[in-house]
Amino acid sequence: MNDIDRRLQDTGRAFLAAAWARLQEERVVPPPAFHPYLEVGRDYFGNSVMPLAEYRALEEAIAASHPRFDAGRPLHEREFPGGLVFSFLETFIARLTRAREDFSPDGPAAEQALRDLIQAVHADTYEVACCRVVSHMTTADGKPVEFTNIRVEPVISQAADHDGELQRIISTVIPGAASAYGRDRPHGFAPPESVIIAQDSGAKPFDLAKPLSQRIERFMLLVRLLKPSTSESMAEIQGATHTVREFKPTVLRFRGAGPGFGSPTQLAARVITLGSDDVSRVDGLGRLLTAAEQPRTDMAFTSFGMALQKFVLSFHAYGWSEQIVDLATAFEAALSGKEKTDVTLRLKIRASTLLSTAVDPTEQIFNDVGVIYGLRSTLVHGGAMTEKALLKEVRKISTVPDGLPDGTAIAHAVERLRDLVRRSLLARICLAVDDTPLWPLNADTGVDAAMVDDLRRKTWREAWRDTLTSIDALASADPPLA
Repeated sequence: MNDIDRRLQDTGRAFLAAAWARLQEERVVPPPAFHPYLEVGRDYFGNSVMPLAEYRALEEAIAASHPRFDAGRPLHEREFPGGLVFSFLETFIARLTRAREDFSPDGPAAEQALRDLIQAVHADTYEVACCRVVSHMTTADGKPVEFTNIRVEPVISQAADHDGELQRIISTVIPGAASAYGRDRPHGFAPPESVIIAQDSGAKPFDLAKPLSQRIERFMLLVRLLKPSTSESMAEIQGATHTVREFKPTVLRFRGAGPGFGSPTQLAARVITLGSDDVSRVDGLGRLLTAAEQPRTDMAFTSFGMALQKFVLSFHAYGWSEQIVDLATAFEAALSGKEKTDVTLRLKIRASTLLSTAVDPTEQIFNDVGVIYGLRSTLVHGGAMTEKALLKEVRKISTVPDGLPDGTAIAHAVERLRDLVRRSLLARICLAVDDTPLWPLNADTGVDAAMVDDLRRKTWREAWRDTLTSIDALASADPPLA
């Protein structure tokens, strides 16, 4: 052991002893085994331990151990020892509590915490992970599936063991991940669930979380486009994968906070099942979407970008009415074009022309869009509707089976619109990727003329399906079986 590490060990042990004594005086430690994770500012004040001579000695030892702590460095490049000191203390307390050890600055918990501290001090790069819990997703064989820069781990357990298995998966990636919740874990139970994991390394850990979360969001978009589903993002844990860290685990909660037991998502659940054969499909659709979008740096937003955003937001909605408004906005942004008159008629014609199949014929799509848009217009234009009238309209939709309970019938109506939006987005992507695209994302000229010409209509319908066939994803052009 070199002199730097020996100094870190000596000052670290002394700090643990002094800090434990101070926190014991304040009745902070030992914490209960049920909640071993303390957090400065929530469970104790930083000023409880910062005046200690042992704190200052450890802080100085860390500052002398690596150039990134130098006071002369520019502020945006400099790191401060305090974050590691508090993480070191809290990691030790959690490990001691979970192992049910008596306090000792020389025991196994202290030894491991000291090793972790030394490793963190000497590190030039850090690994960060985002672990997103999603509903209604599993894998074909119950085992993890590796996608490009993404891993999907299904939560396979009995209901009584579900939370424990979920925490085990996340904590394997981000140690001490449960500390992110405080004493208020995100509630939700929408099996089958999976954890979507993205990891990366860099010199600035806090700069990695947003790109990793966006990577997961992009993956979820691609999967939702390929497979009809009700898979919602329930919560996401972000943090460094080392135990002593400045980037401690944090929890990201989404709009809608995942499906509740009475939500439309639960009432008409559609599960995504992923396998190794889906890897090439997801990659293929990702390439098609990138080619179709052709980023335009001069644009604040685009119609198609808004369509994608509203499609995603429909998976984070609080109720059926909000889902319909989000999805209707996405539908219009995807298909209606720039003209502001006769929007509903244009949507009915374009959707029924492009999306019709043997099991979902033109007339059926045409009529369903009319019913759904009647509901949408009432919702957004200040109308009113009795429950009886609402259910009467909902039961006109072709995919709403007879005899369903009222809430379930409404949920099926939402899912009908969501699937029409999904297939419309796929059609737009596929029709925009050729060297001479039939329907570029930023143009609308000649679209309606193509819809009324028998030969061109057939060409367009076949073209986007052929593009899906090229990535082995033709099945995505069809509506769900049930």
